[in-house]
Amino acid sequence: MAPQFEKYDTEFFSKNSKVQEIEQERTRKKAVRLLTLITGLIIISFTTGLVMGIKFAGGAEKKIVDENTYNAVNNISTRLTDMVKDAGSNIPKTADKVYPKDEFPFVIMVGKDYDENSFQSVARYLSSKGHTVIVSKNEKSYRLYTGPYKTESDARKKLSEISLYKDDPFPANAQIIRRN
Repeated sequence: MAPQFEKYDTEFFSKNSKVQEIEQERTRKKAVRLLTLITGLIIISFTTGLVMGIKFAGGAEKKIVDENTYNAVNNISTRLTDMVKDAGSNIPKTADKVYPKDEFPFVIMVGKDYDENSFQSVARYLSSKGHTVIVSKNEKSYRLYTGPYKTESDARKKLSEISLYKDDPFPANAQIIRRN
């Protein structure tokens, strides 16, 4: 007698049940999208009908939108246009635009000149303590600043806070300077 092999897959039904669930989910998503589109079209047509009805019932002289609403929407559109233009330009803002020198005249210079490795550790340390760190690169050295600050008293408060740091990567000398 020849050996007999099973001629059907024992996992057939479990595999098919997954396919049916996936197909039902896909169909449901299509139906939701279609209903959303139909609902949107109904709302647009209803609103258009109302506006046209008001316009025709009120006569040719009647405005659909009053002046205040027209100006408000127009102002919003110009602001959004400006925002899109700003977001579209990939030019980073300079520090002078973010922190103008006339509004923020003071910074704290931390230490003197650093090499690449040491400035990164000090900058990381200051940043972890909550300070805004400004890095300036000269030919082969780096300088670190914190701030900028609006008033000298704000800068003095931060300087007294900075002078209390005694951790390893932090230099002992820091001073307030006025931005040029």
